Amino acid sequence: MVTSRKQRALRKFQQNFFAHSNAAGRVVRNETNDTPQPTRQEQQRKHTSFKAESSGRLAASSVYYTIPHSPAKRQFEESDLQDAHNDEFDFSSLNSFNEDLCDASTESHAQKRPAGDNPLSVWTSDADLFLLEFLHLEGRGDFAQATCFCGKANPMFRCEDCHGTDLMCHTCTLCVHERQPLHRIECWNGTSFQVTMLKALGVRFQLGHPIGIQCINPKSASNNDFVVLDCNGVHEVGLDFCGCRSAQPHITQLLRVRLFPSTTTDPKSAATFSSVWEFYNTVARLTDNTGIRVLKNRYESFLCMVREWCFIMQMKRCGQGHHPGGIKKIEAGTCAVLCPACPHPSKNLPVGWENAPLEFQFLYALFLAIDTNFRLVRRNVSSDAVDPGLNRGYAFFVEETEYKDILASRNRVGNAQEKSTCSSHSAVNLADTRASRGLAATGAGTIDCAWHHFKCPCSVGDLQKGERYINMDYLFFSSMRSSHSIHVLNISYDIACQWNKYLWSRMSAFPHKYHLNHNEKVITFLVPKFHLPAHIARCQTRFSFNFIKGVGRTDGEAPERGWADINPLATSTREMGPGSRQDTIDDHFNDWNWKKVCAMGAILLRKYKAAVPEAEECARDLDKFEAALDTDQLAGWRTDIEMWELDRSLPNPFEVKAGATVTQAAVHLALSKTEAEEIEHGEHMSLDDDVSPLVLVSLGIELEADLALPRRCVEFEGKSIRQHATDTQNVKILQHVNTLRRRIDTWSCVQLLYMPCVSRLRSLHDITSEDKVHKLNLFLPLLLPSSFPCDVHLLRYEWALREAQANDALSDLRTVINMTYHLYKYKDAFVQGQCANTRAQGIIHSAESQIDAISVKYTAARDALVMLASKLGKNDDWRRILKPLDRIKDAVPLKHDEGKTVGQQNVSWIWKTAGVSNNLEEGLQDSLHVEWCKARARAHWWEEEVLLLHEEMRRVLAFFEWQAGWWDKQGARRQFVSHEFTEGALAYAHHQATLRRRMSTHFRSLWEAVPSWTPASVAMPFTCTP
Repeated sequence: MVTSRKQRALRKFQQNFFAHSNAAGRVVRNETNDTPQPTRQEQQRKHTSFKAESSGRLAASSVYYTIPHSPAKRQFEESDLQDAHNDEFDFSSLNSFNEDLCDASTESHAQKRPAGDNPLSVWTSDADLFLLEFLHLEGRGDFAQATCFCGKANPMFRCEDCHGTDLMCHTCTLCVHERQPLHRIECWNGTSFQVTMLKALGVRFQLGHPIGIQCINPKSASNNDFVVLDCNGVHEVGLDFCGCRSAQPHITQLLRVRLFPSTTTDPKSAATFSSVWEFYNTVARLTDNTGIRVLKNRYESFLCMVREWCFIMQMKRCGQGHHPGGIKKIEAGTCAVLCPACPHPSKNLPVGWENAPLEFQFLYALFLAIDTNFRLVRRNVSSDAVDPGLNRGYAFFVEETEYKDILASRNRVGNAQEKSTCSSHSAVNLADTRASRGLAATGAGTIDCAWHHFKCPCSVGDLQKGERYINMDYLFFSSMRSSHSIHVLNISYDIACQWNKYLWSRMSAFPHKYHLNHNEKVITFLVPKFHLPAHIARCQTRFSFNFIKGVGRTDGEAPERGWADINPLATSTREMGPGSRQDTIDDHFNDWNWKKVCAMGAILLRKYKAAVPEAEECARDLDKFEAALDTDQLAGWRTDIEMWELDRSLPNPFEVKAGATVTQAAVHLALSKTEAEEIEHGEHMSLDDDVSPLVLVSLGIELEADLALPRRCVEFEGKSIRQHATDTQNVKILQHVNTLRRRIDTWSCVQLLYMPCVSRLRSLHDITSEDKVHKLNLFLPLLLPSSFPCDVHLLRYEWALREAQANDALSDLRTVINMTYHLYKYKDAFVQGQCANTRAQGIIHSAESQIDAISVKYTAARDALVMLASKLGKNDDWRRILKPLDRIKDAVPLKHDEGKTVGQQNVSWIWKTAGVSNNLEEGLQDSLHVEWCKARARAHWWEEEVLLLHEEMRRVLAFFEWQAGWWDKQGARRQFVSHEFTEGALAYAHHQATLRRRMSTHFRSLWEAVPSWTPASVAMPFTCTP
């Protein structure tokens, strides 16, 4: 009963309030019948009173009365006064006043500019006041001890969208927001406000009926999860459609209440009509959409307020409002959102990380990427005096004054930048000549976290010309001031091969606070993977991420991904003043970093799941590769590469040693000798009457192999001469056939001595036709039907010979494939012109034909082994060595990418079979050496990737715990003048600490199912459990 009385009283109050507002509106629009009375007095005033009628409505009446002028206004004439009923004001009465002002201004031409001409400078002195008031709003403020307007004690709810910060009870919150289902509600939990939804409080939005009338047959939205998009956010609404017989379709019901449905069939979301307009224009047009009332252009004021708002929110989020010194005591880089996965001493690194074993120091390395963006230009408009920046080195842009002073001092010295000794890099050679006419900044340089793509604090600066070393040096040393205690640095820069040469000598020209103790650090300079092919061959092996140990799968292209996000902003920032541009870009970089923080859990999980199977596969491939190599040779290779990893001044094992160039003439001669040997073996065969079974089978296999060459010759000649063959061509074909017949006859006679059952299988018709001679079945032991007897010794001989035949075919295949690879490289590098290219293509085609023939030979030998294995009862051990050969996938060079990235490439199994190191073909052993180094590097990449990801998961959780503890300490750090400010500061600190702990819990839940993967032979120095 008490609740129902309160609801009735509240509803009556609402009705009276709306009636009062309507009556007041009619008076303002002069819709009453009252008119001003004629009078000769100097001034009139109108007074409107309201009176409640018996019907409950409000009636308005107006009374006009006169008052005398004040002495200060006696100078105005009566004719200048407006009638009370006139809606417009005549500004002509101010002319004389403006003229007086003009006359007064001419008396003193050199007056000091008013403070209002530079509002930001005036506002800066009161910035702390704004910050304190923002913290005040985080608590209950003046309503900590208040009661709800219904009389109920301890109200808990307040609305972010209603005017004021009054607290209400649950019942009043529901009643007040019966007409406002899209308002945002906060609930006081005893320490801070937490966001809740009206849907959770029980508010239902009924469609199809007037407000306050409940449908007798309501139908909830699908799954009761209807979402409304409004200009103030995305809201989950408890929405009920009307289910009466006369009800309109669902989309009609939504449109009737100004909700635009996302679909026309069973909509689950909608948008308010106001959410599709540009924000500022929406606010202006909602105020007046007729044009009768011309609004003052407040765009400049709005932009100023946006900058102030962003600055205050930035200070609030970094905890500067809790600092006893306020904004004035802020330090450089404090407002930048940090990468939680990067190593931060005393924040997320384990105790004793400095003393980690040498092989695990890469886990605590800092990865930096340097780059410039020439789209972030700024036109030469405004100045630092007119448009000062609020961020003065507090976030990402370096402090402008000191930066420009150092650049100016170096420019006075006049040291020219040295030219590139690598490829003709425009970034180096044209650094001082880039066009800068009409531009105050030709671009911007940044230092990024190369592993996680974060922008580093105090690492962004404008470029005045091109990509000069002095600019990039300053940005690098500035960013390192916050990471000076890290021991291992991996620095990526697309011109690192040139930039690093005299870096430390150039450092001596900077102030001492920017100096880096590089002699006590392990610093590796690298070139991003995408930019590396533009460098000379020596740089491609010396500065490659693919060959350096301890970098995992880093590619160094982090800045390029960041530019893709910031480039759309460049068209706006290029027209801004210096302060506006830097503040805007700082705010966007912070947003970029924060989005990365929020996505860190899913990103690391996805990378880890992809890295573990790759690490296992690459480790297996390396083991197979090494099993095929000579043990002593492998030991020497391993020693060489381990020595190079410790001292990179030694010869680089990834570089192919210079050898004799494989010319086209040499390759043509090698192919001719191979064909000559095959013909020679077939035509100069001498048979003896005392042929042993081993010789018989051996000759049969050789004869079977020799049949392939005449068969190809006959087929080629038959295609080339077609139907109009000359006598000479026919003679040539018949000679091939006759030679083949004589050899088969001779061998068949000897075969009958050991295999008499063959006489019943062979008929004279098999060799009487030239069309069948190439399809003749020699009836070797493996091809005899099971019903025909055959000596087991013959089967064993054939097994041994077939196995040797398959291994010989693989050896020949590797040789020809390696030769073909060099042919392609030679053609691409040296062959020019159509004639030379045609000859080169002919030789390459001949080599490819050789690969096809050898592949067929190997496949035939392996098929024979499959048949013999069943007859001899062999196990499947041989299948692990002699695998099925796919001409497209397996018969490929060592350097074959198959469209994969370098880290995902695998060496074909033909290069991992036993005996591959016994092939002394020129250049093959050098290629094997290099490819083994790359296979070893691939296995190490993925192993390091897994270990780095596991360590980063631990670091992220540790960073969140540290940050939560830091916020816990901030609550009571500053002494405020009132309890309300203290409560707001405590509430905000508690909210931030809780947020970090919730993120930590969420990430831990994502990663709890991640298996701990560590190589069997490796003992981790610290616990890496996420």
